[in-house]
Amino acid sequence: MRAKLPFFQTTILANFAQTGVVVFSLPRLLSENMGTNGWVALLVCSSVAALNLLLISLVYRLSRGKSIFEISQSVLPKFILVPFFVVLAGLWAILGSLVGKQYILILKSLSFPSLHPAYLYILFEILVFLLLTKGIMSISSTAVLAFYVIIWNTSLLVYIYDDFELSRMTTFWFKDATHSFKGWLEIYIAFLGFELCLLLFPYTNEKTHLIRAFQIANLITTFTYTLGAFISFGFFSLHQLQHMKYPVLSLLSYVELPFVKRIDDLVFNITLFRVLITNVFYGWAAIETMKWLLPASNKRWLPYVIFVIFPLTALFVIPSTLEKTEKWLSLFGFSEAGVAFLLPIFLLVILLINKYRGRNYA
Repeated sequence: MRAKLPFFQTTILANFAQTGVVVFSLPRLLSENMGTNGWVALLVCSSVAALNLLLISLVYRLSRGKSIFEISQSVLPKFILVPFFVVLAGLWAILGSLVGKQYILILKSLSFPSLHPAYLYILFEILVFLLLTKGIMSISSTAVLAFYVIIWNTSLLVYIYDDFELSRMTTFWFKDATHSFKGWLEIYIAFLGFELCLLLFPYTNEKTHLIRAFQIANLITTFTYTLGAFISFGFFSLHQLQHMKYPVLSLLSYVELPFVKRIDDLVFNITLFRVLITNVFYGWAAIETMKWLLPASNKRWLPYVIFVIFPLTALFVIPSTLEKTEKWLSLFGFSEAGVAFLLPIFLLVILLINKYRGRNYA
C-alpha cells in the first residue's frame, strides 16, 4: 500500500515545481515580448495554466486515480508506448538537469567566476541523486522545509516602495514590443511544472485534493511572478528592463538592510532550494517512467544508473555557456509546453475509448 501525499505538502511541491530561476529574468522577458505593462500577460498565461489543469482533472476523475501507464496500456500495445515514454523520460530528465545547470552557471558568474562550473554542477547533482533515492514522500517533505526557509523573500520588495512610480509604466498597453506566439510561449513556460501531477495519481487519495493543490500553487506562483514584475515595471523604465539580464536581482541590489550587505546574493543563493526541488521532481518523473519501462528488472538501482546519463548529457554535450544553456532550456521548455497540453488530451481520448467499450475504472 503506497503512502498518500498530504494536501499541504502537495501544494508546496507544486509551487516549487513551477517557480524557479526564471523569476529573476521574467520582467525582461515580459518587456521584450509584451512591451509596456507587460506584467498583465502573466494573468493570461496563468489562466491558460489553470485551464490546462482542468484537462488534467478530467483525466484524474475519469481514470479514478489510475497511473498514466495503466491508462495508456489499456488501449495501446506496449511496443507502441515504449518509444513514446522513452522520449518523455528523456525530456523530463534533461529538462530538470538544464534547470539545475542554468542556476549553477548564474551562480558561478555571480559568486565563483574563476571556478569551472562542472565542479558545482556535479556537487548539485549529487544532492539531486541522494534526494531522488528517498522517494516522492521525502521529496515533498523537503519541499516544505525549503518553503519555510525562503517564504520571506517576497516581503523584501516592500523596501522598494519609496522608489516605485506608476508613471514609469505609462498609460499604454503592450506597446514597443514584437508580439509573437513564440514570445507568449516564453512567458508560458515559466508556469510549467504543473503537468507533473499526472505522475502523482497513484500517490494521492480524496484527502490529497490533488488538482485543488496544484490550482492553489498556480495562484501562488501567479502572485509571486506578478508582484515581482509589477514592481520591476514601476521601478525601471521599459528600456532599462529590456537591457537587463536579471532585473529582479538588480531590483534587490537596491535593498539595504543593516544586517546583510548584499541581499540579492543571499536571495539568489537560497533559491538553490527551489531549483533543487524542481530538478528532483522532474528527475523523479523520469525515473518513475523508467521503472515502468523496465518492469522485469530485479535491479532496483538500474533506473537510477540510466538517469545519471541525462545530467552528464546536460553537462558535457550541451555547451557550458549560459546563453547556449538558456537557448536549449527554452527549446526543451517549448516541447514540455506541448506535452502539458497534448498528454492529457491523449489520455482523455483513451479513457473515452474505454468508456465507449463499456470499460470503467473501479
